[in-house]
Amino acid sequence: MMKKIIFISLIFLIIGCVYAEDFSKVTVNGNEFEIPNQYSLGDKQKNGYVYHDLRTFAILCVDDYIISNYGGYYKISDSVSDLSIDSRPARLLTVYNTYISKNVSYLYFPVNQSVYCICFQGNDVNASISHIVESAPASDMTSDSFYGILSEAYGQHEDRAYLDRVSTDYSNSVSQKNQHDTHSNNQLITWYLLTHGGR
Repeated sequence: MMKKIIFISLIFLIIGCVYAEDFSKVTVNGNEFEIPNQYSLGDKQKNGYVYHDLRTFAILCVDDYIISNYGGYYKISDSVSDLSIDSRPARLLTVYNTYISKNVSYLYFPVNQSVYCICFQGNDVNASISHIVESAPASDMTSDSFYGILSEAYGQHEDRAYLDRVSTDYSNSVSQKNQHDTHSNNQLITWYLLTHGGR
């Protein structure tokens, strides 16, 4: 009898440890997420929820700035992997952040018709991060549509970077030409004054 009581107590203890991590609810851009309590004292922002800073933990709706957000992180990412979390497509980008000497990951996934990003330290999607995605409202976005949005965002990011480089090159070229023209004009004025100034 005593063995049964100890055995049952151990089972409850194990189950209690498994479910010990309670979750808090946060709303980002009208969608509710369950986050680990350790991140519950963050700041709600217009299109996001940030605990401490983007290198520590954040949930962002990136629809309005997906080109700069996803495109920028994709360009500098050390690793990229496509995942399925609770039958939902997701893409994980991991970047080594030299400022904090740790990996920071950016997990992109669809919610309704929007793209969200969870920023967190580490390089793998653990049970807590998976739970956040699983707790989000469903999306009817297909994998092809989702990955297509991300690919298009990166392509537009690269196009913008190219146009910025071309614009900078053109500005530098015009600036050098203007400096040359100014120097030539100064030489012409000096010649004129020297040759005609004494009259």
